[in-house]
Amino acid sequence: TSVGGEWPFVTQGEVTSSPAIDTDGTIYVGSADQKLYALKSTGKQKWVFTGATGAISSSPAIGSDGVIYVGSQDGKVYAVNPDDGTKKWESNIGSPVVSSPAIDSATLYVGANDGSIYAVKLTDGTQTWVFSDPTDPVQSSPALGSDGTLYAGSDDFSVYAITSSNGALKWRFITDGKVSSSPTIGFGGAVYVGSQDGSLYAVDS
Repeated sequence: TSVGGEWPFVTQGEVTSSPAIDTDGTIYVGSADQKLYALKSTGKQKWVFTGATGAISSSPAIGSDGVIYVGSQDGKVYAVNPDDGTKKWESNIGSPVVSSPAIDSATLYVGANDGSIYAVKLTDGTQTWVFSDPTDPVQSSPALGSDGTLYAGSDDFSVYAITSSNGALKWRFITDGKVSSSPTIGFGGAVYVGSQDGSLYAVDS
């Protein structure tokens, strides 16, 4: 029922990810029912991607060509064509993906519950490097700086700064709690991130 211009769209599972909105107004959102939905701004379904075999808790990322990238708890990252919701490729991470992808012009970066961060080619899903320093799940969504530095939190109480071109560690900042929130990069270069120790940190990048 429409009330005050609002609408509900009901999936068959919990929706814990944040939706992504394309420039044409299309809304993409994943669900615990293992599906990725594409909705018009009116709430009408355009298509549904059913290729995943695990809950989709990861928030989608949209490439410059409109391709949608999303992780699943089945241990895979999927690239989905925006026109019809068909699968372009899948990349087998091998561990549940709750983290939402960050992308640049050529590469996707995402964390996994095995404590690693993966770099995957946008063209075909081939993995280019794996950063495995974290000792606990990486549920934090990476943030990519203008200088190519990738920032991500981990359940091992840490924030990692990684060179995106090769996966090399630049530095590690330790908090007093799990870091499952996603870092944000400020205009001055500071990295802001929350921790389960109850603190918000500003870290000099």
